Amino acid sequence: MPSPVRSLSLRPLAGVLCGVLGAILAACGGDSPSAPTASAAPAPTATGVRPSIVMILTDDLDIPTTERMPRLAEFARRGLSFRHFYAAEPLCAPSRASILTGQYAHNHGVLYNEPPNGGFPTFRGSEASTIATWLHGAGYRTSLVGKYLNAYALGAGEGYIPPGWDDWHGHLTALEDGRYFNYWVNDNGVVIRHGSGESDYSTDVLSRQAVEFIRAEAGKPEPIFLYVAVEAPHVPANYAERHAGEFRYELAPRVPSFNVSDVMPSMTASEIDALDELQRWRLRSLSSVEDLLDAVTQALAETGRLEHTYVLFTSDNGLLMGQHRGQAAKGNFYEETIGVPLYVRGPGVSAGTVDQQALNIDLAPTLAELAGLPFPSGVDGRSLAPFLRGSPPSSWRSDVFVENYAGPDQTYALRNPGQLYANSDEIRLFDMQADPHQLRNLRRQTSPSVLLALEQRAAGLARCRGATCRE
Repeated sequence: MPSPVRSLSLRPLAGVLCGVLGAILAACGGDSPSAPTASAAPAPTATGVRPSIVMILTDDLDIPTTERMPRLAEFARRGLSFRHFYAAEPLCAPSRASILTGQYAHNHGVLYNEPPNGGFPTFRGSEASTIATWLHGAGYRTSLVGKYLNAYALGAGEGYIPPGWDDWHGHLTALEDGRYFNYWVNDNGVVIRHGSGESDYSTDVLSRQAVEFIRAEAGKPEPIFLYVAVEAPHVPANYAERHAGEFRYELAPRVPSFNVSDVMPSMTASEIDALDELQRWRLRSLSSVEDLLDAVTQALAETGRLEHTYVLFTSDNGLLMGQHRGQAAKGNFYEETIGVPLYVRGPGVSAGTVDQQALNIDLAPTLAELAGLPFPSGVDGRSLAPFLRGSPPSSWRSDVFVENYAGPDQTYALRNPGQLYANSDEIRLFDMQADPHQLRNLRRQTSPSVLLALEQRAAGLARCRGATCRE
């Protein structure tokens, strides 16, 4: 199956606005928090059963694209949707490290996708204390299926399994020559090659492995933690043949910011055509993710775990698909890139939406609290468990901080309910209510004292650690 994408290069804009489509870029490739200081049994659900946890993590899934996924929408409708959920760094490896540790990149140290300042080799210093080790230490049976971090397992050996995982099916990105076909996997210490056959399609393989883990644990008293990290819809967005006829007339989102920028040159007609084709491929690849979601949910139901299981669906970062002339672009501070979906279903979770802002550094402490565990003092995030239980905290953060290291220095943005302030290639300030597509930089129309206050707040968070990040 050929790819609709011929090339993808990186250019700076608002903290590296990457992307010119035309050959495939296949690679999305510090202090660790201490281990929890006290042990605790996982908190039982209302029925007295300790809760299990399943997290499904997509790759480069932006919120606008989720609106074209009907089965995901039905899943979300029956649970709690976080309308303003953000990636602490909108890039693959740093974001995944934040999900696993609950820390900002400036604390866990994974600043980029590859060495010397990013990817798996850098993350190894944090592996002793992750949500996997916390839950495993509390008696959970743990499984990772799919993508771990970029450059896994460079420097550790192809059979390396990180601490905290009982069952391991990690994609070997250091050997990777394909995301969906023709790829390598470490299956519990044995390296397996998957080819180009229909049965090798990676999302389907991950679905089978996830279901096998759920069924293998059926009837056992231990709760499970299943972390399923699919490659979709990352470029090249190869899809399963059964979904080839879908989304024939889909286009990249034609919003007011499409092909509009004060920095990047206009996209050509051929580039727009390639972007539209890529969006069709992305959506087809996501149909298989919906198949996986259905299969996992069904397996949980058939093994009697579903009513005691929290199921979370999210992404590592969003993506620009033509907005601001970004062509499959991330590593910038536009809303489509920093905003990611978060949908949660589980025991005691009522259907509805959460309007407060949250970050993916909040996921690790959330899972810890759901399991009845303390989380380390070095964690930067706050638990979202009160929202899931229908009792929002009386005090919550008034803004969220997003950072990026795709350039030589740290750049950052501050997002509050009304504004987005970014200190990147230039100071930018957007009124997110009057100008949600970020078309008018209000820097020159804004009082210097207002800009200074925003900068001081953002600069403080750029150095925060642990409890000071939660203020």
